[in-house]
Amino acid sequence: MANWLQQLANWYDRRQQLKQPWQQLRYVALDIESTGLSPTKHDILSIAWVSIQPPAIQLGNAQYHVFSHGQEIDLGQSPTIHGLTKDDFVHSSDPKQTFSMLSRALNDAVMVCHHKGMDWGFLKQVEKAYGIPMKPLAVFDTLAFEKKRLEKAEGAVRKDSLTLSACRKRYGLPDYHSHHALTDAIACGELFLAQGYSTNTSLNSMNDFKASL
Repeated sequence: MANWLQQLANWYDRRQQLKQPWQQLRYVALDIESTGLSPTKHDILSIAWVSIQPPAIQLGNAQYHVFSHGQEIDLGQSPTIHGLTKDDFVHSSDPKQTFSMLSRALNDAVMVCHHKGMDWGFLKQVEKAYGIPMKPLAVFDTLAFEKKRLEKAEGAVRKDSLTLSACRKRYGLPDYHSHHALTDAIACGELFLAQGYSTNTSLNSMNDFKASL
């Protein structure tokens, strides 16, 4: 009963924090590169995150880590997709230490990513594998937000119009080399701020999405 009451208290506290104007919350933009697309079958190769306190991205707090998994790892399509080679894993990070850092970073923050199903799915597997809680206030998916916005404005949405690069282009953001976790985390954070401060985007919509966890 005590545990149930604590969970209810935590849920209520998160809801109260999310009632604040979105600019007053803290965010963590995150990106994961992996050996494949399935969180239950594939491994995380690299992860990066950066804190955001609107309107600024706090680049000095950015984190980037790679994991060798302590064995001869199958890089899959990594060298051709995001350029990671075996040399990149010589100085790999300790997964448990890294994910503990991430857990603390996400505490009382809204996680921002471009494709919630992928990144959040991998973090839920991290919870199971290492027993490290990932409890952000909510998850804001820049892809899902953009899809809903385009559907409302234009109806049908082409699949290739929802890539991180394509979404950034619509807001006048510069091209970055994609599929590097740190670059993509920063790029996602910039897209999030552009979506939030866009004159075509209502703050109510931002509030609706941030409560979607």
